[in-house]
Amino acid sequence: MNELITRSLTGAVFIFIVVFATTFNLISASILWAVVLGLGLKEYRKLKGSPLGYFLITIAVVSLWGMGFVAWVGSVPYYNGWDVVAFLTWIWANDTFAYIGGKIFGKKFIKSGLAPKVSPNKSWEGAFIGAFGAACVGWLLLDIEGALLGLLTGILSTLGDLVQSALKRRADVKDSGTLLPGHGGILDRFDGLLIAAPVVLILRAFIL
Repeated sequence: MNELITRSLTGAVFIFIVVFATTFNLISASILWAVVLGLGLKEYRKLKGSPLGYFLITIAVVSLWGMGFVAWVGSVPYYNGWDVVAFLTWIWANDTFAYIGGKIFGKKFIKSGLAPKVSPNKSWEGAFIGAFGAACVGWLLLDIEGALLGLLTGILSTLGDLVQSALKRRADVKDSGTLLPGHGGILDRFDGLLIAAPVVLILRAFIL
């Protein structure tokens, strides 16, 4: 019970900070994501283990993030933080529905797990329900366009989560960090963005 309360309170405060900083203005959003990026890279160093590898990854990610940010600011006439909040909502909806669906229906229809060697507790049923839940939330926010983006975000978010799980298993750690009580580290909360963020950004900017 205490763990549930801690997890809920941490989650509420975390969501408030993310939503406020993202929607307030472009500067606050930039500061937030720069901090998240820095903390995430610090946690990734523990998972990767190689100082040289960490250095190269840091240079690559920061460079790509910086170039992408400059191009984005130069091409978008206005900043709408609610688009970012919508994307994060799809990520969190997928996580929530996948967790609930996995608890209720996990491995009842498909006995083999989603990725037994990487994340034994994940089930196909949970993944399907998570993606469907994200699509439903997307439809409520942005109609058919939102449903398609929500579905895609759900699928890619799960892939990102599996990548993070593989790194943690390789490093023999349960959580990537302890920054967020009841949740683990920054990477544990944002692992879904690893693959989903760039793909959805491109679709949102140039196609949908």
